[in-house]
Amino acid sequence: MHGPGIPRGRLTFGTAAGMFSGPGNVSAFFERLRAALAPEYELLRELGRGGMGTVYLARDAALECLVGVKVLRPGLWTAESVKQFVDEARILANLRHPNIVPVHKVDERDGLNFYVMDYLEGDTLQGHLEKHGRLSIAAARKLGRDLLAALGKAHRKGVIHRDVKPANVFLDEEGAVLTDFGIARRLSVVEQKDPLILEGTAAYMAPEQFAGVADERTDIFAAGMVIYEAFTGRRWDKGPAEIGNWSGVPHNVARVLRRALALAPSDRWHDAAIFRRELWRTRISPYQWRAMWLTAAGLVVGVVATAQWGDQLLGLFRQGPRLQIERLAFAGPPTERLLGDSISCALAAALRKYPDVAARGACDPPWGWLRRRTIFAGQAQATGDQIEVTLGPRRGSWRVAQATTTASWREGVNDLAAVLFDSLLGGSRFLEPSLPRAVMPKNPVARKAFLDGEHLLAQAKWGEAYASYGAAAAADDTCWMCFWRHAEVGRWLGLAQDTADVAPYRRSVAVFPPQYRGLIAAEGQALSNRIQGFAAVVRRSPDFLFGQFRFADEMFHRGPLVGHERREAVTPFTDVLRERRDFAPAWEHLAMASIADGDSVAADDAMVQLRATGPSRDAVTAQIRALVEVAFACRFRGSERCRAVIVAQMREAEAAGGTTIDAGARWLPYFDGQAGAIELGRMLQRRAPLARSALLAQAFGALGLGRVDSARAALRRATARFGEPSIALFADELDAALVAFDPDSAGLAGWSRVQASLADRASLPTTPPHERQRAAWMLSIASHRLGAPGEAARAQRLSGTPLPWALERLRSAADVASRGDPRQALSLTQPLIEIEAQASDPDPFFRTVLHLLRAEWYQRLGSREGARRELLWYQNSDVYRYPVDRPQLAEVDWAFGILARWRLARLLQSGDVACRAYEDVKRLWASGDPRYRARADSAASQLASLACKEAP
Repeated sequence: MHGPGIPRGRLTFGTAAGMFSGPGNVSAFFERLRAALAPEYELLRELGRGGMGTVYLARDAALECLVGVKVLRPGLWTAESVKQFVDEARILANLRHPNIVPVHKVDERDGLNFYVMDYLEGDTLQGHLEKHGRLSIAAARKLGRDLLAALGKAHRKGVIHRDVKPANVFLDEEGAVLTDFGIARRLSVVEQKDPLILEGTAAYMAPEQFAGVADERTDIFAAGMVIYEAFTGRRWDKGPAEIGNWSGVPHNVARVLRRALALAPSDRWHDAAIFRRELWRTRISPYQWRAMWLTAAGLVVGVVATAQWGDQLLGLFRQGPRLQIERLAFAGPPTERLLGDSISCALAAALRKYPDVAARGACDPPWGWLRRRTIFAGQAQATGDQIEVTLGPRRGSWRVAQATTTASWREGVNDLAAVLFDSLLGGSRFLEPSLPRAVMPKNPVARKAFLDGEHLLAQAKWGEAYASYGAAAAADDTCWMCFWRHAEVGRWLGLAQDTADVAPYRRSVAVFPPQYRGLIAAEGQALSNRIQGFAAVVRRSPDFLFGQFRFADEMFHRGPLVGHERREAVTPFTDVLRERRDFAPAWEHLAMASIADGDSVAADDAMVQLRATGPSRDAVTAQIRALVEVAFACRFRGSERCRAVIVAQMREAEAAGGTTIDAGARWLPYFDGQAGAIELGRMLQRRAPLARSALLAQAFGALGLGRVDSARAALRRATARFGEPSIALFADELDAALVAFDPDSAGLAGWSRVQASLADRASLPTTPPHERQRAAWMLSIASHRLGAPGEAARAQRLSGTPLPWALERLRSAADVASRGDPRQALSLTQPLIEIEAQASDPDPFFRTVLHLLRAEWYQRLGSREGARRELLWYQNSDVYRYPVDRPQLAEVDWAFGILARWRLARLLQSGDVACRAYEDVKRLWASGDPRYRARADSAASQLASLACKEAP
């Protein structure tokens, strides 16, 4: 598939005649598309077309901005072409980078598949070359840098573009933008050598691509051709690079491009980042480098001669170790002979991520003569698909070694850098790149405690890390990073924010590096802005470990509350592991996400990595690990294995001092381990301190399985045993919510009893005020749903106290919607989606009611995408403390999550999301009450008719 470039905002577009659809040339298809996009988008005109897709200019009505809409042409519609088209949109949406065209949504309406992206004003490189000829040397070099930055991002995400050409490179006013990922794919090692996978544009395909081989070096060859064409205005003839026509290309640029255009893949640059760096360095010639160093040396000597500044300036040349990594000697197949300098360059880059270390590799300019440095030398020994790298100081007897494979040598280099850094610091390791001394610990006691915390956090030993960072802050009250790390781990543990931690680092935020300042600024924002703030930090500092993890963590736990799928967090967690493969918190979160999404293979892989960190002395980590193990067994290994793992993990958690084992039972429905929640709840029910929470776990587990009668029975037992009115109120609210959002004949028949009970609770003076408010609110919501506005108004007056702001706003919006204005209701409730879990939650059903209502309002307006985003809310894990007390918002969200998936599947009717939703309904409601079993049977029929792939 060869889609068009994304043209810029002039009156003529594209490179071929006849692309413009003016007022006098409006086709029936154009009118059909205009109707499908309305009212969200106003279709304006066609911009260009390619092999499978056509790009149109449209105006986003809500944001009042121009966008590009790419549409799959109906004449080419097949199940495979739709999948390829949607895959393109998803790939682009997950490649957030300033040099890659952003995609905002993908949808299907009226049988038309389309996605919405940024509108780019300008021209493609191909168009520019045809109209104006070659670029200037500076512009061509800048284009090359931007193109390689985009490819580097794609390659780090495991995506091979496979169709890099001038028509797919857009000349934006701020730089080059890579477009058209229509045939880009995440290729497995096997697929990279599959002769059947031959796609691309022949004129720009690498030689091996004609045989079906496609990997990073395939894209590097195509990029080399594009950059060559930008410099010369002519196409590369694909001959040997040594004898090609290099007229018009600066000598130092030609040296870099020759390697990119080598016919043998092993002779090319192994990495787009290295290629980019070498190309960008050509803007300064070797002679200019030498002159700059001599000039700098003269200035230093002159300044050193002054007593006032001499010692301070020389100190700049003495701070921290400086390492020169020489080109490694290579022993192995001639086809891989250039790995020696590639490993040197990559190792230097990896070392520069550690604090106080400066490193240069074979690709970097040498140190000046004034700089003291330690020179490291070594060799790379390749045998088969294995590489053994050995390295050590030229003047020294110690050596470090690391084994890796040819396919994953970059990961091996990162591991080698970690080993080398450990050796330099005597076994200590930081988690972050070089940090200013002003924020770091300044005495040996604090430094040791801080380094201990770094080591423990890297192993996801949360409680121990929290204690170590706290000890570091206590030992040095000027270590602002100690306070920040302590507060951050506290957030991940769900602890209340401690002003004793937050105030010190916020007062000193100006001395933090920019990436930390970005995190600190974002963490105080409302949810949507916070996620955007973290994303901005990652865009500006893609190698910043804490930025990547904080963004991924927020997307995982709270992203679904604002319309992001939980699985969107997988990519940023994976990015964290590319920077630091042994960072166990990322593995821990990936294990949780994979279990919840039903991916047993990915979950098992993450758990293997997690177990490798060894046991922990603190109860927090022991309980988290126990929960993950139980969730995995109960989700994938059947009831007997689930029961056996529960018993074993309970024993281990208790041995480690765990006292909140019931929290595990309450968490299991999040992982779709409802049967495990019931089993563990029954075991814990016999323990008096845990019995109340154990019965609630059984109720939530039964609700998720469609066993409403069993859930009611568990709540009745809890009420009778503990005599708590709050549990009885929760049971009444549950019945009201089911009548309001999932009614059946039995529920409607019992509504009069529930209505009377809620009315009594709302009006009795002996009922606590917050419970009167909850009862009145739920009665009002259910009455609106049942078409009884008079009863709803009466319910509002019953409690005698004003409703909390959030409950009143949602009640008012429901009233507005019932009078026929869903758009206004959505506007009124927009601020409510930002409300996160906290100790003062207005009502445990609040969030479930909010999102179910908003999804219905969007549907009434014809916005299937809006409804889809709302129905993802249940995927959140926004828990503000261990769920061992009264029900939390998230628990009700998870319990109603199966109903959300049933509605989502019926809303979408096709596609991967619908298939997954139907699969979950079939699996979870198969043993439910009769109406839920009937839905499970219906889901099974839909899975067959949609030809959905079987879940792993």
